[in-house]
Amino acid sequence: MPLELVTGPANAAKAGVVLDAMRRDQDRDPILVVPTFADVERYRRELAEGGVVFGAQVLRFAWLTREVGRRAGVRERPLGRLARERAAVAATAAATLDRLAPAAATDGFPAALLRLVAELEQGRIDPPRLTRALRDWAGDDEGRRAYGDEVSALYAGYRRVLERLGRKDDDLAAGAALDALRLAPHTWGSTPVLFYGFDDLEPLQLDAIDTLANHAGAEVTFALTFEAGREATKARARTHADLLALGATERTLPAQDDHYAPHARVALHHVERSLLEPKAKKVAAGGAVRCLAGGGERAEAELVAGHVKRLITREGLAPDDVAIVHRGLRDAAPLLEQVLRAAGVPAAIERPVPAGHTALGRAVVALLRCATGEGTADDLLAWLRAPGLLEVPAFADELEATCRREGARTVAEARAIWEQSRWPLDALDRVAAAAQRGPKELCERLAGEAAALLAAPWRRQARVLDGSEVADAQVAARLRSALRELGGLPPELVPDAAGLAGLLARLDVHLGDPPGPGRVTVATPLQLRARRVRALFCMGLQEGVFPAPGRPEPFLGDEERREVNAASGLRLRLHEDRLAAERHLLYVTVSRPTDLLVLSWHDADDEGKPLARSPFVDDVCDLLRGDLVAKAERRELGEAGWAAGDAPTEHDAARAAAAQRPAVAEAPIPPLRHEPVLQALRDRPSWSASGLEAWAACPVRWLVERQLRPETLVPDPEPLVRGSLAHQVLEDALKALTEAGHGLTPQGLPRARALLREALDEHAEHFRISVNPERLRSALRRLEVDLVACLEHAAHAGSTFTPERFELRFGGHDDPLPALELLDGELRLQGRIDRLDLGPGGTEAIVYDYKGRTAPRPADWGEQGKLQVGLYMLAVEHLLGLRAAGGFYQPLNASAPIARGVLRAGSDPGLRLTRGDRRPDEEVDAVLDACTQAACTAVREIRAGKLEARPHSCGPQGCQYPSICRAEVASQ
Repeated sequence: MPLELVTGPANAAKAGVVLDAMRRDQDRDPILVVPTFADVERYRRELAEGGVVFGAQVLRFAWLTREVGRRAGVRERPLGRLARERAAVAATAAATLDRLAPAAATDGFPAALLRLVAELEQGRIDPPRLTRALRDWAGDDEGRRAYGDEVSALYAGYRRVLERLGRKDDDLAAGAALDALRLAPHTWGSTPVLFYGFDDLEPLQLDAIDTLANHAGAEVTFALTFEAGREATKARARTHADLLALGATERTLPAQDDHYAPHARVALHHVERSLLEPKAKKVAAGGAVRCLAGGGERAEAELVAGHVKRLITREGLAPDDVAIVHRGLRDAAPLLEQVLRAAGVPAAIERPVPAGHTALGRAVVALLRCATGEGTADDLLAWLRAPGLLEVPAFADELEATCRREGARTVAEARAIWEQSRWPLDALDRVAAAAQRGPKELCERLAGEAAALLAAPWRRQARVLDGSEVADAQVAARLRSALRELGGLPPELVPDAAGLAGLLARLDVHLGDPPGPGRVTVATPLQLRARRVRALFCMGLQEGVFPAPGRPEPFLGDEERREVNAASGLRLRLHEDRLAAERHLLYVTVSRPTDLLVLSWHDADDEGKPLARSPFVDDVCDLLRGDLVAKAERRELGEAGWAAGDAPTEHDAARAAAAQRPAVAEAPIPPLRHEPVLQALRDRPSWSASGLEAWAACPVRWLVERQLRPETLVPDPEPLVRGSLAHQVLEDALKALTEAGHGLTPQGLPRARALLREALDEHAEHFRISVNPERLRSALRRLEVDLVACLEHAAHAGSTFTPERFELRFGGHDDPLPALELLDGELRLQGRIDRLDLGPGGTEAIVYDYKGRTAPRPADWGEQGKLQVGLYMLAVEHLLGLRAAGGFYQPLNASAPIARGVLRAGSDPGLRLTRGDRRPDEEVDAVLDACTQAACTAVREIRAGKLEARPHSCGPQGCQYPSICRAEVASQ
């Protein structure tokens, strides 16, 4: 018979039979069909090593049907995945839906519809036949009939879209190729076809085997892991029966154990032969089966990575002799990749990543959004930050900082900021113009921009890409392929700009290194079923992961399928025996290693929520003596280091050794020692009062904020902008009030309030307290209330002094007054006096300095380093020749507008003060002298570079820069 079925357990050397047949029939150009691309590469390499280089082919099933079509004369190119999705979307939009309307509005609906379509097309069920079958199932039930008609309408609508396109999808194209071969069987020739690694067969695959063997007369060999009566292979009984129904002759191979390593032969062979069998005896594990248990997901990954590293470095296994299997690899891959890289394990992890999660894909999507008016300032930044687009990446950082400070949120605002100082962003206009011309032109333009972004980092270079650079090339290739596919569709099937951006962002790109020499294979159980390894780590053995829960069929569940089949004669497949399929997958997985099988799980997630291990762990461990579960090697949740003997890398070993040594407190920041820096401080001609206050509060904070001045990517702090605006508003309002001949009196309050509001309206746009419009309105209203309260308090305070001078500067290069020299020139002071009120005779003055919420008591000025008012009083006397009658810190706070400071006993007798602020002349002079001495001490310390951490006075919440001064660490 042309069809031979080779069956046997997982260790029956079926691969040897298949490969021997390939070598034997080399002169007839045999074809070996395997499940995955990794299997293709592996078996091509294995055949080549045996001398089979030319003639023989190793293909995946989809490639086999294309070969069938080529030989039979059917060479139509089928629709790609994206085009099929667009056809499904169009069919859904055209259908009148009621029962399915809520589901049809979800993002996953087109993919679910395509799965149903694929099943129907593989089963050769056309729309009329499905409609008739569902109506037979519905009978007189109006609800069922309405639902069935909607399902049928979706399928028929999808097929009508394909007819309008004049194209077929993959399954229809494969079916057409097989039909053509049936009509012209001689076109196949004498090529033998062998299938290896398949556990289950889709209807189309079974159809292909039938066509090749029973119509084209090809010699077909199918290797199937199956033993009659075995619980572990029960899920493959249907495949076995289907192949026998096609007339296959069966060749049964016995179990073999000669491929196992000697020390592991007993345990691993016993696991293979006895898994899931009732009343199986127990044998010694002999080190061939081990268990690992992590306190969390990361802890489990670190345990596995550590063991893999030791197998490679200490036990001499080649990396490609080791495999890590995870049933839920898509979710676990990012963490596992990170942990393996940190452990120095070369690994092959191929996983789908949405294009929008990559730098290049994010840039293309952002460019589209920006050009079509859908984007934000963040999208413009994402495009500009594409690798290599800017030769100076800091330009994008500057743009982000400006956008944040100015509250620029739209693309237009951010683009205007960029083009004011840089160059025109012509790419936005090119894409926008292409979008105006139509979907085809837009897709072509975006494909070109993706290619340009890929090439951008390598201008004027003949570069051979490697590492992450290859990933960028894969992303660009996937995007360009998708855009070409979409651009070839009729305009009505291409989504609008927003839909296209979302589609491209979700587009899966398979990234990572493929399995091969020198790399540990990280795969799902299905991907590893066709090869053996020396050591296998089966990870993520959690309840709900492996065995994986069944995925409900969204359109027709098993009960409905059973009824439809009974009513209509269809053979819709059932999915109810999910556990049997998962058990077979476990059996195939644990049969792959020849030296070592490691089972691992974690007891909790990384947040500490308890998780149950999979029952599959016990199914394996119950076959072995020694209570492997209880003796599992553990790594606790959050454990950061390793025991010295268990460290996977030299770096980890060094960290483990360091952890055993006594802890040494890190020294706080030392004084400045660099002579050029010290000399620059000594040569500085003058010092600001606010800078000396900053030093007195904390020298480290002074160093960061006054000397280093790091740029930030956030707007200036709201209190700082609020204070600047308040200063400007009060200056304008009080100056206008004085020039109009009104004093700050109860009679002048109405005019003062009006002038204040006018000044606030004038300057609010230039002092953006917040970039959030809602918060800005609220902040301006609060500031107005605070300033009005301060004016009202001052107007009723009873002072005879009048505000005369505002923002009076001295000591600077362009200031109207020179620097103030104290202690024979030891200190030259510069500053800015917020407000100066003059007495009735014009010989006395009171200094006011605005503060945010609170004002320090005069008794605390020296202790707290509050020097400005005292030093400004001295400046008034020495630079203006006025008698400094007093000085106050004025809080701009409606709830506590009372100023605090000192006033000479005989001055401004009507001014109402807090008790203790009016003092004799000698006490006022003592306060000024204390400020002078504190200021000079600060200057001496600065010039000497005496950095010192003062966390308790650094800021309202304590130390502002602990990572720099390290005061907190040193104090422990």
